[in-house]
Amino acid sequence: MELLREWLFLRNGYLRVRVTGHAAERFLNLCGANGMDVWNLVPCGDGLMCCMTVPAFRRIRPLAKKAGVRVRILRRFGIPFFISRNRRRVGLYTGAAAFFVLIYVLSLFVWNITFEGNYHYSRDTLLNYLETLNVRCGMRKSLVSCENLEESLRSAFPEITWVSASISGTRLFVRVKENEALSAIPQQDSAPCRLVADHSGTITRMIVRQGRAAAAVGDTVEKGQELVSSELSVMNDSGETVRYMNVRADADVYARTEYAYRKTIPGFYKASSDTGRKRYGLAVTFGSLRLGFLAPAKKERLWDYVSESRQLRLFEDFYLPVYGETITGNEYVSYERFYTKQEIKALAQRVHDQYLENLMEKGVHIIENNVKIQRDGLSFVIEGTVTAEEQIAAAAPVESLPEESAPEETQASAS
Repeated sequence: MELLREWLFLRNGYLRVRVTGHAAERFLNLCGANGMDVWNLVPCGDGLMCCMTVPAFRRIRPLAKKAGVRVRILRRFGIPFFISRNRRRVGLYTGAAAFFVLIYVLSLFVWNITFEGNYHYSRDTLLNYLETLNVRCGMRKSLVSCENLEESLRSAFPEITWVSASISGTRLFVRVKENEALSAIPQQDSAPCRLVADHSGTITRMIVRQGRAAAAVGDTVEKGQELVSSELSVMNDSGETVRYMNVRADADVYARTEYAYRKTIPGFYKASSDTGRKRYGLAVTFGSLRLGFLAPAKKERLWDYVSESRQLRLFEDFYLPVYGETITGNEYVSYERFYTKQEIKALAQRVHDQYLENLMEKGVHIIENNVKIQRDGLSFVIEGTVTAEEQIAAAAPVESLPEESAPEETQASAS
């Protein structure tokens, strides 16, 4: 309500006046009794200063005469007085008209594309797909068909189950909902195969569900050695082998494995330190045109720059094709220094922890691990060993066997 009142005063214009005389309070009472707006009262010498509307000022002459005061205009505010003061400045009105024409022209295009609800598909992925549909920033809003866009996104991305596209201001707003469940159940491979060791180790546990075991618990196997064969024999009621067949071997084979790594790092590294000096700059990007300002610096100094860019907008959804960028530069000096004992120890621990983390991501269960550091001239050698238990069975192709092979005795009697 207060903002509306201030806007009305600016639109119609108001005056800042000074009331002098010994009966200024009586003058204010008379103004209030006659329904005149008077505000921002400030005592001043033998009178006071206040604000009043233009219509009220035109009616105060008899009231000022009755109260015995003098009223003098100090300043004029509002749109009518601004226009009156600048009525001969043609360039000002031309520039204002050009500004509003430019805003209208810019409002006919899309200058920002926003996605909401996309988790499986990144924003860059969706933007690249919109490029194939010729939907991009800078195109006419009238050329964007939200219905066709929604249908195309649902067809191109199976994980998206619901799409809503709308244009507000100069922004294309695309809301999507992705399916949390798998869109299709992956088909299991049923081709015959055998299982081989993908890492050397000693077998600790073994559960064969399909196929014939080619190794046993306690055996030490090498990488590539067969663990479970795909060959099975089919027997008749008499226990005689009728034929051989290949199946898809299936088993859980766990083994105790050993890992070792070795990494050499220099005994010194490059360090940097901030000097405390800073530089600030601004840049404006309009399309492919970029205008930047940054105070010059001495060439021998090193600077690290960080920039933050934002797209300008007039209202919530009225984006402009203009990007403002703030640039902050921090001066630093670079030098080489040797690792201390604590630093090299911490570095070795980080290398070792990263190695263990990579193993655990593959499902390896760590049983024992250790790391040691050795100095080699100006370098350090980090050596680590890991004892683990893991699943070592991996599928490998097999050669097909004849579907049926008669026993030797049967072949002899037939001859």
